[in-house]
Amino acid sequence: MLKKLMVALVSATALVSLAAAQDAKTVIDNASRAMGYDQLKSIEYSGPSGLEGTAMGQAQSAAKGWPHFTLKNFARYIDLNALTGQQTALRSRPAEPDGQLAGGGGLAPTAEAQQATAIGANAGWNAKLDVVLSPPGFLKLASASNNATVSSRNVNGKKFTVVSFPVEQKAPAGAPYTISGYIDEQNMIAKIETKVEENVIGDVLVEQSYSGYKDFAGVKFPAKIVQTRAGLAWSDLTVTDVKANAPAPPPPAAPAGRGGGGAPGGGRGGAPAAPAATAKKLGDGIYMITGGYRSIAVEMKDHIVLLEAPQSEMTTTNIIAEVKKAIPNKPITTVVNTHTHSDHSGGLRTAAAEGATIMTHESNKALYDKWFTNPRTLLMPDKLSLSEKRARFEYIGEKKILKDSVNTVELYHIKAAHAEDLIIAYLPKIKAVFEADAFNPPAPNAAPPQAINGFERLLASKLDELKIDYTTIIPVHQPAGGDREVTRADLLKNIGKGN
Repeated sequence: MLKKLMVALVSATALVSLAAAQDAKTVIDNASRAMGYDQLKSIEYSGPSGLEGTAMGQAQSAAKGWPHFTLKNFARYIDLNALTGQQTALRSRPAEPDGQLAGGGGLAPTAEAQQATAIGANAGWNAKLDVVLSPPGFLKLASASNNATVSSRNVNGKKFTVVSFPVEQKAPAGAPYTISGYIDEQNMIAKIETKVEENVIGDVLVEQSYSGYKDFAGVKFPAKIVQTRAGLAWSDLTVTDVKANAPAPPPPAAPAGRGGGGAPGGGRGGAPAAPAATAKKLGDGIYMITGGYRSIAVEMKDHIVLLEAPQSEMTTTNIIAEVKKAIPNKPITTVVNTHTHSDHSGGLRTAAAEGATIMTHESNKALYDKWFTNPRTLLMPDKLSLSEKRARFEYIGEKKILKDSVNTVELYHIKAAHAEDLIIAYLPKIKAVFEADAFNPPAPNAAPPQAINGFERLLASKLDELKIDYTTIIPVHQPAGGDREVTRADLLKNIGKGN
């Protein structure tokens, strides 16, 4: 009897799976037919303007989203059989009106220039998003899937049929990436979503939405394409022309993924070993820890304040080990995060696993509350995941003083175009300012820059406004020309106020 029951259950499960597959095939076929994609082998769409995201992990703020390039006269070609792509465009990245760099990760303003870039057949999932998230690219993948499922969802009062399936490509943790398409009652694709990995954020939801469908010689295609990543604005394109089965454009001279098209924050396990950390005493109870980037450990009466947990788990692990050697028998209870950019927040989870409270600007609350509780199914478990601890935060405003009988740390907020949440630290005992990205000193005796960097000017102005008595600046990024002391005079020289 039990054996018969088991056979019946297996048979029923198989029938349900077969029915779901048949339903998915029907939904996919109906959408392909309605959109005119049945005979489609390639597609090229183009338009006069757009914004293209870059530098995942380097958001200006929750409101402004990820930094981007400006596109003019762009054209994107997709080979649906090979699932490859190519873009040509006049691409640029203007500076902010005051001369600040709007993005992160060392991105400089880019003059307008014609560029042709490619997405190859062997590209990673993150690099193929412009191909697989396109309506015909999604339906091509869906039609080849044996594991597609169908569900019904209501979003903002509208009914959608959602087709979801795993793809062959796998994330660093070994799980396959998955993709879902939202099909409306007219059999048009309204949205396609997937997830990619980023070390701080975890599983990053990528949503590409479509609107304003038009008929281009029998092929339906959206006039507006908008993408967000982790809920923040990424790209925005206006499409005015579409060509079905157009000949492939000539390949670019040096094929490469577009900026930001690679792994958004890098998967775990493939990164190079972090440099060894070393400690340098700057004053009583104050140590600079150099290990790739630079952090500051400040000894307090019964604990340690760590300024910056940069780059990665490996880098910050090495930094913490060096801090414990320099200041033994005291716990790191606070880690100050200068800003959200991934190269400056990549070790925060490691510090949180040590039991440290993350101190950051209050504008980051919505982001960090979400990012530090996101699922992390695509990444290998890190120290915080394995510890099963929850990250703790203290959100600060324009000023915060950490002081006891041993040391003082003054924290100040600077709202910059580069990062609106930027925090600098002043160490009055050694008259030093610790800062990230605002001033990256050039090599010694370098000629003054031809154009003044607005971010450097903002830093100098803010320090004057706060009446901070500083003689030394400690950049998180090592100065050009080697590890050396950077003075107030160096900053003033770069903004045209020194000799």
